[in-house]
This record gives sequence, structure tokens and C-alpha cells, in this order.
Amino acid sequence: METGRSVEILDPYDWLPAYGETAVELCLRHGDLIVRIEYDETDGGEPRAKEMIFRSVCAVHESSVPGVNLLDLGYSVEDATPLTSLVEYPDSEAALAWTTHFGNSRACRHYRIYFMAENLKIEVFAQEIVLHERD
Repeated sequence: METGRSVEILDPYDWLPAYGETAVELCLRHGDLIVRIEYDETDGGEPRAKEMIFRSVCAVHESSVPGVNLLDLGYSVEDATPLTSLVEYPDSEAALAWTTHFGNSRACRHYRIYFMAENLKIEVFAQEIVLHERD
């Protein structure tokens, strides 16, 4: 299956320090995937966190970076977005297959992000993404 073109949704380095995140935690709860990203405050204050919440998740794949690609996805379209940005593949054949599986009653979208300090790649098939700031 082909992923098609990518579209940048957000760049975590708009709020992460230059060296990146200090921890990433994944939690599946009630059909949603919560990705908690912890990072140090630039002024040396208390650590901060933001959460990416993927709603109505169909599938999640996490792997080491660098690592083996176990998903049968082709990335034949040249991608100019930074690896560390959250991207969506609006033409993803895999997302379309999930949408078709549900009889087109709910849309599935294909997302991907790399966390370089944690050597982690996350690929998510979900209905939408919401970003929350946590204290």
C-alpha cells in the first residue's frame, strides 16, 4: 500500500527545546491513543508536557529509529517535511482501507511522527488528533 504525499500537521520543535523531548509515553485509553511528550523548560524550571490525543484509533505501530519497517507501506512520494513533524498522509491507501472496512461510517486518517531523542517512530491510524498542554 502506498502512503502518498505527506502534509505537515504540527512541528513539535515550535515548543520543544533544540535537543528535543526528555520522555515519550504512549497510553491507549477508551479507543484513543495518548502520546505524552515531556520536555525541559528552557529557563531550567519544572519539566513540562504536552499530549497528542489520537481519537478513535484503528491501529498503532511504534518502532525504533533506525529500525526495521514491518508495515507493508510504500513511501514512494518524495517527502519534504521534517522527520520530527507530525504529518498526515491524506492519500494513504491504508487509511482508505480502514475507512472502507468501517463501511465509510467513519473516516480514518494516517499520521506519522518521529521522536529523535527517544529513537521512536509512531504511525497511527485514527479519526483525528488533538493537542493538549499539561502541567
